[in-house]
Amino acid sequence: MCASLVRLIAMSACLHVPWAVLPIQRQQEYHELTRDIFNQHRGTMLEVARGVFEFSEDLTNLFGKNLELAEVRGDLRHIQDVETSLDEFFTDRLTLRLLISHVHSLNKLKLTAGAEDPDMVGVVNVNTRPIAILSRAYVSAKFMCLRDYQVAPDLKVNGLKCDEYILSEASRQQHFPYVHTHLFYIFLELVKNAARASIERAQTENGIQAKVPAISVVVPEDHDMWNRERSVKLADQGTGMNRGVLSKAFCYFFSSVKARPTVADEVGDFDRRVPLAGFGFGLPISRVMARYFQGDIDLNSIPGKGTDVYVYL
Repeated sequence: MCASLVRLIAMSACLHVPWAVLPIQRQQEYHELTRDIFNQHRGTMLEVARGVFEFSEDLTNLFGKNLELAEVRGDLRHIQDVETSLDEFFTDRLTLRLLISHVHSLNKLKLTAGAEDPDMVGVVNVNTRPIAILSRAYVSAKFMCLRDYQVAPDLKVNGLKCDEYILSEASRQQHFPYVHTHLFYIFLELVKNAARASIERAQTENGIQAKVPAISVVVPEDHDMWNRERSVKLADQGTGMNRGVLSKAFCYFFSSVKARPTVADEVGDFDRRVPLAGFGFGLPISRVMARYFQGDIDLNSIPGKGTDVYVYL
């Protein structure tokens, strides 16, 4: 992770150093050009999702409706190549957007000296507190759960309610430099998945008014261990996954949601609803983000009992 951050800072420095000697007009031209590039590709993820659905449609028309690309990917090299290409594409896209945002943040004019956040160096938060980011992600996921299911699970960290744990000394010791917007995306996707699985199992077994078990988060509290191995475990007591489903969890062609788009033309309308889940892109892109700074995401699950997710930062 540290080596990648150094690379990011070095790359941005190459763009940042000549800035002061550029005429104001050239500075403005550069800013407008890169801002246009950034905004022009804002909806790229949705377009890629539409392309994946179109690809699936074409193969379905050729081989029949029973074709499941996530099922046959292990036997078809071409499907694996598509997934590898998607990983590489999203990694490159992440790099471009990260560098543009980073350089803009470094070079933007400060209205007042007090407006500058001492924790921020470009887009890098040098004092990122993962549990604080997790709490923000949980609030967003909870809103979606209440909207769709009228109930939401609690979130506990090392046995305490999340809001209580954030105030603890252990939580204040858990900080490190990171692009906190990436961490928010990762945590939001994982909490959404855990919450949906927990609610669906509870309501299937005990009815609509069933009590939903809390999502349990575990983080190391020893300061030296945290500095050596920054890891976060999220455990739910949801529906769980069998080994077949687990093997497809990071597949761009798979989603456990039944009410997802079936054709490419439905992708835009589906996305506008801000669904709790559905495209199947959440986990694979979260893993791309985690791996970008030498981290990773791993899953383990027991059908009918729940899923454990390990995030390495």
